[in-house]
Amino acid sequence: MHIAILETGRTNKKMPAHFINYPDMFGSLFGDYAAECGIHFSIVPVIEDVFPDDVHDYDGYLVTGSAFGVYDDAPFIPKLMVLLRDIYKARIPLVGVCFGHQIIAHALGGHAQKWSEGWGLGIRPVQLLAPCPWMADGNAKATSNDNVDLIHIHQDQVTSLPDEAVLVGTSDFCKNAMFAIDNIVFSMQGHPEFTNEYAAALIDLKRDVIDAETIDDAHATLKYTHQGEQMGRWIMNFFAQHAKAA
Repeated sequence: MHIAILETGRTNKKMPAHFINYPDMFGSLFGDYAAECGIHFSIVPVIEDVFPDDVHDYDGYLVTGSAFGVYDDAPFIPKLMVLLRDIYKARIPLVGVCFGHQIIAHALGGHAQKWSEGWGLGIRPVQLLAPCPWMADGNAKATSNDNVDLIHIHQDQVTSLPDEAVLVGTSDFCKNAMFAIDNIVFSMQGHPEFTNEYAAALIDLKRDVIDAETIDDAHATLKYTHQGEQMGRWIMNFFAQHAKAA
């Protein structure tokens, strides 16, 4: 199964040089489990105005995070929205993370915007409301009211979901933290691909725009372990179900 990683952003140039870009982070996250699921990836840098020639060029799509918002005047954004609608119409599996989560919701009839209550930073629990079938490892299946702890770094939020969407997970800061549409779309605000070290460095870059107390509170959460690896396996399960059905 061939998945396109739609690259919509890059690691901030002010970050330490050893940090990798988003597609490589996802590669590290999925690791050997991707191969076990028969999944491989190609990077499509839509941020550079590179797009698939045809929506059927790939068996699935993953949209990365970005410093952009859905409302920004970046040339790739309207083209990406058209592509996302085409992917959905073709019933090709689609995953979104952070900006990817926001732009999928926005493209499919929901709404995303800058959030009036500021930034969501650090490791935050997302309460599962309607666990999906792919949220399982062997016989261990996620259940309602389970929490998934994920790294969050965002000022924008999905404020309304597409009509067809089911709210899968919520948090006290981000109501629409995770959603799904049938078995075609799986989308989340949190960053399963980030490491604590990367998140800490990125949060530090925000000190000129975010108050010190908020920054310090976010850093305090990064002493703990998040469940990005678990979410990475669920994303692979989400894609793999389509390979099994083919």
